[in-house]
Amino acid sequence: MRRFFIFVSLLFSSGLVFACGTDIQRERMAERLHADIDMQKFVCAADSCPISEFEKGLKFYKYKESFRGKVILICVIESALNAKNSYTGIFAAKSGEFEFQFISYGSGIKVGANKAGVPMIMEYGVSDPDGSEYSLNQYLWNGEGFISYQNVPLCN
Repeated sequence: MRRFFIFVSLLFSSGLVFACGTDIQRERMAERLHADIDMQKFVCAADSCPISEFEKGLKFYKYKESFRGKVILICVIESALNAKNSYTGIFAAKSGEFEFQFISYGSGIKVGANKAGVPMIMEYGVSDPDGSEYSLNQYLWNGEGFISYQNVPLCN
């Protein structure tokens, strides 16, 4: 019995149990992403797949940012498949319930805050081996959700 409590304690302290909410919340987020045909094709590596297979192909990452004294939880959901460009689902929770924000397609995202302390997501544009230019999209938290702030063209 003591080993069981040690195992449970380690599991809770590792953050794996509550990564991006409860099992039910993660299922709802997966269902929302499964409804997007392009995301489904990418995660399934096929034209379609059942939701159970789709869920197995996802990785959930939780981030915490502060905004006006309140904690904003950000859930980034990526495919387990690795690729130069991929689809990423973004959800945010300000009162415990995760809400869909957007699906990103590009070479990656970064979660953080700007100089004013406003939660921000930076979306790196599509990586094109034939082109030398790419862009960076910035999304800022407005108290209700992430809004597109600006698109910055960048060169290699």
